[in-house]
Amino acid sequence: MKKNLIILLCSLPLLSITTLHGQNKKSGKEAFIVVDDFESGNFKNWKVEGEAFGNSPVTKENSGIRDVNGYLGNYFVSSLSEGDDSRGTLTSSPFKIKSNYINFLIGGGTSPDLYIELVIDGKTIYKNSPFSEGSQLEWMTWDVSKYLGKQAYLRIVDNDRGKWGHILIDQIEMGNIPKSDYMVDKRLSIKSDKKYIMLPIEDKAPEVKVFLEIDGIKQIPHSNIRLAQNKIDYWVPLNIEGYKGKDINLLLPIFKRNGIGYSKINTSNTFNFKYDEPFRPLYHYSPFFGWTNDPNGMVYKDGEYHLFYQYNPYGSVWGNMTWGHAVSKDLINWEHKTPGILPDSEGTIFSGSAVIDKFNTAGFGKDAMVAIYTNDGDRQTQNLAYSLDNGKTFIKYKGNPVLTDPNIVDFRDPKVFWDKDSKQWIMSLATTQTITFYGSKNLKNWEKLSEFGEGIGAHGGVWECPDLFPLTYNGKTKWVLLVSINPGGPNSGSATQYFIGDFDGKKFTPDPLPYPLWIDNGRDNYAGVTWNNEPNGKTIFIGWMSNWDYANQVPSVNFKNAMTLPRELKLVNNGKHLVLANPPIETVKELRKETNTYENVSVNDTYTIKNLLSGNEGAYEIEMDIKPEKSNEFSFILSNNNNQQVSFIFDLTKEELSLDRTQSGDTDFAINFSSVIHSPIVKRNMYKIRLLVDKASIELFLNDGETAVTSLIFPKESYNNLTFKSLDKQPIQFNNINIYKLGL
Repeated sequence: MKKNLIILLCSLPLLSITTLHGQNKKSGKEAFIVVDDFESGNFKNWKVEGEAFGNSPVTKENSGIRDVNGYLGNYFVSSLSEGDDSRGTLTSSPFKIKSNYINFLIGGGTSPDLYIELVIDGKTIYKNSPFSEGSQLEWMTWDVSKYLGKQAYLRIVDNDRGKWGHILIDQIEMGNIPKSDYMVDKRLSIKSDKKYIMLPIEDKAPEVKVFLEIDGIKQIPHSNIRLAQNKIDYWVPLNIEGYKGKDINLLLPIFKRNGIGYSKINTSNTFNFKYDEPFRPLYHYSPFFGWTNDPNGMVYKDGEYHLFYQYNPYGSVWGNMTWGHAVSKDLINWEHKTPGILPDSEGTIFSGSAVIDKFNTAGFGKDAMVAIYTNDGDRQTQNLAYSLDNGKTFIKYKGNPVLTDPNIVDFRDPKVFWDKDSKQWIMSLATTQTITFYGSKNLKNWEKLSEFGEGIGAHGGVWECPDLFPLTYNGKTKWVLLVSINPGGPNSGSATQYFIGDFDGKKFTPDPLPYPLWIDNGRDNYAGVTWNNEPNGKTIFIGWMSNWDYANQVPSVNFKNAMTLPRELKLVNNGKHLVLANPPIETVKELRKETNTYENVSVNDTYTIKNLLSGNEGAYEIEMDIKPEKSNEFSFILSNNNNQQVSFIFDLTKEELSLDRTQSGDTDFAINFSSVIHSPIVKRNMYKIRLLVDKASIELFLNDGETAVTSLIFPKESYNNLTFKSLDKQPIQFNNINIYKLGL
C-alpha cells in the first residue's frame, strides 16, 4: 500500500512554492513561502479522489456555508461539495521543507475522520483535525524544523458522514514564525508513583484531545478536556493507579501555547474538592463530580436498583459520554459506583437500557445483566454489553453492532423489555421523528415490527429516549409510550410527551386523546424512562432534571445537573380524559425529619407565613390543600430575604397554572432561563398540593401527580417565607398546611 502511494506521488509534478510573500528583512517583517493559497481557483497541484472536495476550491458564495469566515483571498478548500455525507481526499504534489514551521488555516467538524496530515519518507509526521466545530478558519502550526530539506506531501481527508462532516483548509505556507496560538503533538512525561493526573479545567475553553501513552503505546480512545487557558474553574482526575511502574506520557495533539493549563498539570494521591457546594441537592441524585444527562440502563437485581446515566468524568459540561453508575436499595439513598460502560475506539456510549436475561436467551449466562446501548461513532448503532457480577464490570459483545441503519442519522436510545405474550424482547428505538419497534428472541438479531409517530404528537425537535410499558386502569391493561423531544417542549426546549393506547406485540395504537400530552409541564424534566425488573410490580420513573436550553450553563461548579425524584406512574382520569399521573414514590415521605403545622388560612388579599423552618438549608416539603371558594385567580409565593421569589399562579378561568421564576435568584447565566412556565390544569373545588424543594430545584405535584411541574432555581439563600394571595380579592382557603424539613 505504501509502495503504491509513493509511486503515485513520484508521478506528480513538484509543487511550486517559489512565491514569497511579505516584506524583506529590511522591513523587519517575516517572509513566508506559500505552499498553496488556492487562489488559482483549481486543484492543479493536487490529486483529487472521491466526491467531497469537488473539482476545485470554492468561494464563500458557492461554498454552501453561510457564516464561513477567517479564510484569505477568494478561494479555500471545502469538503462540503456534495454535502456532509460525501467523502474524499486531496493529495498534494511533493514539496521541500524550507522553513521551521508550516502554518495553515483550518475549520469545519472535529471528527478524527476529518484531518490534514503531513507525510515525510512514507510516515505521517502530523495529523490534525479542526480545533473546534465551526465555520471559522483558524491558524494551525506544525514545527518542522528537524525536517528541513526533506521532501514532503500533504493529504486533506474527509472520511466522515455525520453532522459537521466536512473540513475547510486555506493558506498553506512555510515560515520561521508560528502563526497559531495552538501547538500540536506535545508529550508530557508523567511520574507513575501517584494515583491521579490532575487536569485543570475551564468550562469556556475549547476542547482538546488528551491521550495516555503507556510504555510507548497510545491508549485509545482519547478524552476531550477543556484544558484551562485563562483561569481554572475546577480540577478533574485522570486515574493512573493501574499503571504504577510504567512509562507514562500525556499526549496533547493540540493545546494553546500561552494557556495556563499545560503548565499546571500535576499528579496527586488525592482528589479533593468542595462536594457540598451551594447548589448541590440533598436528596436528589447527582454525580459525585462531572456532568450528567439522560438516565439510562435502569434495572433492579438482587436487592439493588441500578441507575446508569450519561456522564462526563472529565468535566462538568457535556462530553466524553460514558455510563455513570449508582445503586440504591430504596431509590433515595444512592451509592456512587465506578462508571459502567466506557467509550472505545468505535465511539462514545449514548443512552440505552438494561435487562436481566432470566432465561439466558442471549447466551451470556442465566440472569446476566445485559445493556443495550447506542454507540455514537461514525454512525449511531445499537450494541450489547453484559455483566455477570451485578453491574460491576461489563464485557462488550464481540458481534457488535446488533442493529444498524445507514439511512437514519438519529438512530438511538433503545429501551428493551421482555414481552411475555409474544415471547420476545421488544425494543423501542428513536428514529429521528418516529419511534420504531423491533423484536428479538435473543437480543442479538432484531426484526423491525412497526413504526409510530407520523402526524401525531409534538414534532418541534428530534424524538429521543422512548419507553413502552403497560399500566392497569379499571382492571384493563393500557400501554403508555414515552417520547422525549428537544426542542419543542410546551415551555421551550426539552420535554417528555406520552401517548396512551394499545400494543399487540408488534404495533402501538394510540387512543384518541388531545395530544401532545406532557408527563411534566415544567422546563426541567427530560429523557425520563422506567426501571426494568421492578420487584413490586410498580412502574417507577426518573428523569433528567434540566433542559438543553441551558444545561451547560447552570451555575453549579464541580458537577452539573441532577435527576428528578423517582415517581410511580399511574393512569388516572382528570375529569376530562386519561392522564399519566406521576407522584413521588412513597419512600420520599421517609425523608421527613421535622414538621411545622400551621392553622388554616382564609385569604381575600394577602397573608404571609415567615420563617417556615428554623435553620432552613433549602431541603423541605410543603403539603397543603387549596379550596378556591369564590376566587378564580390566586397564588402562593416562596421568597427569601433577598427579594428573590418563585410564584405559583392559578387562573381557573383559563384553567392554567403558571410558575414565575423570573425573580427566583441567579437567572443571568443563560438568556432563556428566566421565564414564566405555563401548565394546563382542570378547574376543581380543591387542589391537593405537594411542593418539594431541594436547594436548586422545585417539584410541584397537584392532586397526587395528576399535574407535575419541575423547575430549577438558583437563589442566593433558601426561600423561607410563604405568601398566599387572592389576586381577584375573592375569598380562598388554604388548609392542612404542613412544612417538613427533609434529610437523608
